[in-house]
Amino acid sequence: MFFTLSKILYYFITPAFWVWVCLIIGILRRKKNFHFLWAAILLLVVFTNPFLYRKAMMAYQEKPLVINEIPKKPYTGILLTGFVRFDSAGKGTFGRSCDRFIQTVRLYHQHIINKIIISGGSGNLWQQEPPEASFLKNEFLKMSIPDSAIVVDSLSRNTFENGAFTKKLIERTGWSGPFLLITSASHMPRAKKVMNHFSIPTTTFPCDFTVIPQKNNWQNTIYPDFSKFQDWEYLIKEIIGTWVYQITGKA
Repeated sequence: MFFTLSKILYYFITPAFWVWVCLIIGILRRKKNFHFLWAAILLLVVFTNPFLYRKAMMAYQEKPLVINEIPKKPYTGILLTGFVRFDSAGKGTFGRSCDRFIQTVRLYHQHIINKIIISGGSGNLWQQEPPEASFLKNEFLKMSIPDSAIVVDSLSRNTFENGAFTKKLIERTGWSGPFLLITSASHMPRAKKVMNHFSIPTTTFPCDFTVIPQKNNWQNTIYPDFSKFQDWEYLIKEIIGTWVYQITGKA
């Protein structure tokens, strides 16, 4: 129920949804006042401004960790999925955030991790898809990572379930850590809280940085960028998701 409800409510927190709501109400009420039309314009200005988005994301996302600064333990890597797409025939391809996969391969071959827990089934509410973790295991095998170094959770559908099923895998395998949590920098704050909730102590290794420090110019400061709507959706989802997890006792 929590999974289904969260997927449905997600559409009601997106900036695009509220722009459309204000625009439609503004058009219907234009003879009385223009407040909703002005609200739609204000939302458009805010959520297409690259400078505002960059500042918000830089403040929220986890700070980078340099590989050379990680003590060589070695670690057990916990890789959270959410970056594989499947076509209508069930064929998987890498999508946005696939830097998680790249960095995991890199960490293994640099002997920083020697085992990998892949956590993630299908997060698609509307159609049945193959588990991401199973697809990724096959891709890791192609990268010369042995089967004996990989365990898979193919059931979890969200971050909370990532923690729950990872805990069960750790207990089943007897892998005691230390653990290196690998996920996107913007997802890391929520993921870390969930792992703490399940008493899984982790060192965080954020990757897939949505924004990086850069010099300001007119194009990345005031020029409207409509692709930022999607970026804001992801950031708002993470912020609200973390807040909901905390008030419901899931993190």
